[in-house]
Amino acid sequence: MMKFIPAKQMVLLMGDIVLITLSIYLAPVLRFGVIIDPSLVFGASDTVAVIIYLFSNYIFDFYNLSIKPLKPGFILQFLLAVLIANFVIASFFYLFHLRPYSTILLVISGSSVIVLSILWRFAFISLFVDVFPRNVLIIGAGASGLSLCEMLQARHDFKIAGFVDDDPGKQDSRIGNYSVLGITRDLKKITEEYKVDLIVVAVTVKRSVEFFQKLVEVKFSGVDVYEMPTFYEEYFEMIPVLHTTNMWLGFADISGVKRNIYNTKLKKIFDKTIAVIGLAIASPFMLLTMIFIKLESQGEVFYRQTRVGWDEKEFNLIKFRSMKIDAEKNGAVWAEVNDSRVTRVGKIIRLLRFDELPQLWNVLKGDMSFVGPRPERPEFVEKLKQEIPFYGLRHAIRPGITGWAQVNYPYGATVKDALAKLEYDLYYIKNAILPLDLIIIIKTIRTVLFGKGAR
Repeated sequence: MMKFIPAKQMVLLMGDIVLITLSIYLAPVLRFGVIIDPSLVFGASDTVAVIIYLFSNYIFDFYNLSIKPLKPGFILQFLLAVLIANFVIASFFYLFHLRPYSTILLVISGSSVIVLSILWRFAFISLFVDVFPRNVLIIGAGASGLSLCEMLQARHDFKIAGFVDDDPGKQDSRIGNYSVLGITRDLKKITEEYKVDLIVVAVTVKRSVEFFQKLVEVKFSGVDVYEMPTFYEEYFEMIPVLHTTNMWLGFADISGVKRNIYNTKLKKIFDKTIAVIGLAIASPFMLLTMIFIKLESQGEVFYRQTRVGWDEKEFNLIKFRSMKIDAEKNGAVWAEVNDSRVTRVGKIIRLLRFDELPQLWNVLKGDMSFVGPRPERPEFVEKLKQEIPFYGLRHAIRPGITGWAQVNYPYGATVKDALAKLEYDLYYIKNAILPLDLIIIIKTIRTVLFGKGAR
């Protein structure tokens, strides 16, 4: 789990745990005006309360470092998150007859959580993010370097020192807002002069022996050195398809395709258990959906569509029909924003993700996993394999109802969107283990609650 929580988010999370625990302890102290033995105040039920507060913070995206406390509506949103957490805590405790929390104690502890957590976020941003951004030098001033530069400019935990490139025509030139500072022969001197903390190699062409000698020299002087795919994987949780080589992928550790106990046994048990429980819980909603679809229009309630799955084997994916019966009379096309083919009921069930519920049957059959790359249609797969490098690699594992791409990127209907999603899919395939699956499921809950990415 630690691998998938970056160090700064982990510090933020640990601070929240301490402050939420303190808020729960302070509530009876402030209420009754006496110091109380912590062992008498804090028990198993309070641990549950801390977890609920943390889960609410995560659902509301308060561990996203790109969102600053000064953002409009931040405090109001934090207030809403705490109110929801308090409601869940009170309901949970009363439902299971655990140690009751009085309304006044919930108000005190909730108020303390709001004040202390927001102050902690101001302090955290000031101490760990804005004051000490990492100074990055990009080797390669071509398309890969420019792409990396644009990604880094959107982050406030990195500062770009400039570029290094051996092309004589690029010396003393500017790439966007940054200068080409020299050539790799002078790498040690450049890193010292510009106080570089981190170097990213954004060069995909063959490199000389001298190039690697210079990298080793600066690395052993204390500067972190990354290849571009490794840097993207660690800091952006994606793999840059257009800037990745067969060599890098060939030597990379690919967890998702290993024949270990999780991939061969536990994940299948995990999938089928979720499918059975999910179908049981969702059955009333599925019945209502079937009734409303039938009331609005004639035709089949379910929609079966051929998709490409594991090892490029085709299967029939099942969904609730959300479009008109003749939606594809002119052939297969991607869905669009405000697609005129979508029915009124279809718009609602797409927003709520109810149209995806029948796919639990695909999971039960073994066609799909609960978590994995979304299966695409054969017509689109053939086209995308020709236009996007490594696209066929997404079929190395079973497709999923939800996935890393779905929780990190909105619904897409272009080749550019397919490329962006592949970058997340490859990250998932490379790092697929139980903790990442659990994180995706939690993120999916947040996506469903806030209706992100639906069309």
